[in-house]
Amino acid sequence: MTKDKQQLIEEAINKIIERACNQQIQSNIALDEEQLELLRQLNIFCVHQSLYDSEVKRDPRKIPYMSSRELKIALISLCLARSLMNPRAPKNYNKEYFEENINIETLNSNIKNITFKNISEKEVDKALNIELICDWMIYRDQNGKGIRALMDEKNFYQDLEDYQKGGHPVYEFARFERKFYEHKQGKERIAKENAQEAFRNTIVQQVATEIAKQQIALGQNPMELVNLLFSSQDYNYAIQKMLDTPTPTPIPQIENKKK
Repeated sequence: MTKDKQQLIEEAINKIIERACNQQIQSNIALDEEQLELLRQLNIFCVHQSLYDSEVKRDPRKIPYMSSRELKIALISLCLARSLMNPRAPKNYNKEYFEENINIETLNSNIKNITFKNISEKEVDKALNIELICDWMIYRDQNGKGIRALMDEKNFYQDLEDYQKGGHPVYEFARFERKFYEHKQGKERIAKENAQEAFRNTIVQQVATEIAKQQIALGQNPMELVNLLFSSQDYNYAIQKMLDTPTPTPIPQIENKKK
């Protein structure tokens, strides 16, 4: 093959890639501009992913078709991950259901039309978010490390308890997102409970301090109150003890009468 012919082939392939990357994205459901931009970026990612496919390597003219197939896999994974995180999602929302109800077709070679048939518009809206889409790109990247890269990125190089790696990519990705969601929710719940406990302790401590001031004003030994507050791990108990302490009997005042 001459150099000129090789160059013509490369130029033709680059045009196919460029055309596939520049396709407009439209959908049968209403999407905001941010979501459409995310889908455009996802489509470009899928075009480049398709270049690793053995069929594309044999025949680059299949790039548009194979990139659409890659995009469909991505959308199935995103919707399945979202459904696993939603306890109110329909029971039939599984991989096969999304395969059947997500269709992608190319119109006039310039438009890629995505149809979500019997999928809740609200579920699609939740699935098409920047975090999930970026996670999929990390996971699916042919030059990356798959689930290991995603786990390291999301969980600071730590494994997730009870997470089972392996299986079909759609399921592996969706299971990870569900497990990480549970892990994140658990950490947020513990942090919230700790914050509430700290707030309660602060309020009770302030109340105990004010009561101590009142008791001192009534003649209570200040060192006894200090020891009670600082030795007790339970301010509720300390407050109750202070309230139970009998008020000292006032010393009668002797009035000097003038003769």
